[in-house]
Amino acid sequence: MSKAALTHGRMFSRDGIHEDARETVFMLHGCRQTINVVLVALTDGVELEVWADGLLRRRARFLRDSEARKYSERLSSRLTRRGYRRALGHS
Repeated sequence: MSKAALTHGRMFSRDGIHEDARETVFMLHGCRQTINVVLVALTDGVELEVWADGLLRRRARFLRDSEARKYSERLSSRLTRRGYRRALGHS
């Protein structure tokens, strides 16, 4: 096998996802559901996790923190229009 084939034939995989930090962006309460949105800093990007009543409902990955925060603001305003309210103690 040629050297070029070996270079392109390798597959790199992660041993797991290693978080650098976590931050709760906001928490909303509805009549029967609590939604918690968490920003997770990774080495190569940022993930936004949406938890509903303790279950992970959605995970979105972004390259930059600002993109993730803009998306979380849009999500918050959409959920607020649907009747959810901010939890006490969270801005």
